[in-house]
Amino acid sequence: MKNKLLVCDLDGTLLDENGRIDEESLAKIKHFCEDGGHFVICTGRMDTDIQYIEKKLGFKSEFRISQNGAVIYDQQEQLIYETIPAQYIPTLNQIIFGMGLRTEVSNVTNRLFPSPRNPEDVAEFVDSSIVIEDLANFILNQEKNPTIYLTFGEEAQFKEIRKKIEKALGKEAVNIVMTSPSSLEVFSKKVSKGIAVEKVMKQLQMQRENTYIAGDAQSDIPMFLVTPHSYAVQNAEPEVRAQAAFYVEKVAKVVDRIYQGR
Repeated sequence: MKNKLLVCDLDGTLLDENGRIDEESLAKIKHFCEDGGHFVICTGRMDTDIQYIEKKLGFKSEFRISQNGAVIYDQQEQLIYETIPAQYIPTLNQIIFGMGLRTEVSNVTNRLFPSPRNPEDVAEFVDSSIVIEDLANFILNQEKNPTIYLTFGEEAQFKEIRKKIEKALGKEAVNIVMTSPSSLEVFSKKVSKGIAVEKVMKQLQMQRENTYIAGDAQSDIPMFLVTPHSYAVQNAEPEVRAQAAFYVEKVAKVVDRIYQGR
């Protein structure tokens, strides 16, 4: 397996809809790694949650891709990251915070909140949050490396945010992605899971035909495009399945196919 790479999303892929870890898939991934395979997690979560999963697996992977590709760590903890260009921050702040919706902002290491969350809403394995009451002012005047704006609301509100941003900055200034029916993320145009996976493939000198991808969401589609071995899993929506080469129930089945040479 030394010339094989498996890249796996977390939520809805290695984790079920309740955030529980798929133990069968974890066991097969661990076996794959023991046989020399390369395994990389690529998630919208923070890096601290990837490290938590690595402890469950019992190994330290060569790369960790977090925040939908904005942050990459290698095994020596060397960091590669892309932040939102500083010239866009005043406009994004005015538009996004001006909507009056709950907005959180991430930097390389932490999630910055305008107020504490309901404990029932905490989905992270490791809580890296910091509460900053005047978050908009902090982002504008103190935070130098914002990676993602995450806003919670409804689709109609997200369409209004998109329209205002594109009118003010242009359609190609930043990425604007609905990551769920109730969440919208804004981040650098230089960031996607696909771009991050390509960087890792280059570092590992891994060929497309030896790279396997597992995901379930719109944010995973850019990863699907880098290899002929792309798999939608679990409850992936039809439009996501249509972008993947294959559909299987869980990541364990992807590992089976790697061993079968499919």
